[in-house]
Amino acid sequence: MSKLLNFLTDIAINPKQQIAFAQQPKTVTDAFGLSEMDKALIESKSRTKITAFFADNLTPLAEICNDPNPEDPFPDPDPEPEPEPSKEN
Repeated sequence: MSKLLNFLTDIAINPKQQIAFAQQPKTVTDAFGLSEMDKALIESKSRTKITAFFADNLTPLAEICNDPNPEDPFPDPDPEPEPEPSKEN
């Protein structure tokens, strides 16, 4: 995965990183080792440009996360099978 994706994920889930980035964005992006192109995407603040950058990478992820058997009528996880009736004489 790209450093930009890791950076954006970290910013999204780490409040300390959010605060640090809000106060000193250049320092944080430099420390994370982002390329000049990655930094330009972030500075653009354009959701469209950032999404377009990941367009080729997200499709395989979506395919991996897809339901492997869409014709399976049961909810996931599949329910336990019903026990067989006991044989009483």
